[in-house]
Amino acid sequence: MKIAILTDSSYGGNLKDIKDLYQVPLMITEENGGQIPDDENLTEERFYELLESQALKTSLTVPKTMLDMWDHLLKEYDQVIFAGLSKGLSGQFSTYRMLSETEEKYKGKVFVIDTNGVSVILQHLVKNVAIWIAENKTGFEIMELILKKHDKFTAFIIPKNLDTLKRGGRITPAAAALAKMLKIIPILRYNGQIDKQTTARTFKKAVLESLELIKKERKGVKEIDIAYSKMNPETMELIELLLDKEGFKINMMMKMPKVVASHTGTETVALIVWERGE
Repeated sequence: MKIAILTDSSYGGNLKDIKDLYQVPLMITEENGGQIPDDENLTEERFYELLESQALKTSLTVPKTMLDMWDHLLKEYDQVIFAGLSKGLSGQFSTYRMLSETEEKYKGKVFVIDTNGVSVILQHLVKNVAIWIAENKTGFEIMELILKKHDKFTAFIIPKNLDTLKRGGRITPAAAALAKMLKIIPILRYNGQIDKQTTARTFKKAVLESLELIKKERKGVKEIDIAYSKMNPETMELIELLLDKEGFKINMMMKMPKVVASHTGTETVALIVWERGE
């Protein structure tokens, strides 16, 4: 059986690294209502120009784009596995799971799986999907296998710059001003959705506190994955120095997908570790 893997632009990795992997764009919405596909035509430079001047929103892949891709892939493949953005962050999963199960021509052929992932987490999961396909697992089996991976990682997001969170209404201007004055940095937990974990005084302390939480939750794990938005070199050097000091080896380091940075802003880092054996 020939199976294609389809993801969306929250993936953030190189599609050429995995056989039979394809991608559809999520959408980025400007304040004036204009929608921009998150694809190769939206350069990083242009994206950050937009992000630093206005509050951006994101939305799911345009239905016509998604269904056209399914139809195209089913001409060549027996099944399509769509592994996209976590259902806790977007309606992407629920919308297309419903279509895959109610449209007769997609039943038993298109499998929309609940990845619980984004960015480097999604990349890790897609690699697992590729391995299972090579082991001749079917779409139904892969849907069940991926659910067992949902609690196998610990991830924290640390936004050094709060401007985007303030502009998007995720924190009030008064809270942002107080945080800036007191050098308070939020630590956010990612577990399929984003929740506040705690706060720290200074970005350095926020990184160190996140690493302490990781050590408690994933004892003995020393490899760490990193995703980051636009960041000055000095901040990145500090992060790498702290990771080394705390005994962590960087496994994967990737730029944060634009649809994620749209919400977290510049100078944001995500720290992710996986349970041993994962």
